[in-house]
Amino acid sequence: MSSPSRSFITVHGNETDENNISSQSRALAGRLSSHMGIEAALQVSNENQWHGVVAALIEIQQQKLPA
Repeated sequence: MSSPSRSFITVHGNETDENNISSQSRALAGRLSSHMGIEAALQVSNENQWHGVVAALIEIQQQKLPA
């Protein structure tokens, strides 16, 4: 049997499973990035140690990168 595919994001040297990012963290990341831009949102989230939000912002940032 194969296990389901999992992807990870590294936040502050720790791997975070993308499947474990809460919907609230994703929603806050989306609002922050749309209002402040991704870099400012990352800075604020890092300063406040909002690890789930940082992981969601990194996920957003990676999705916006050209293939």
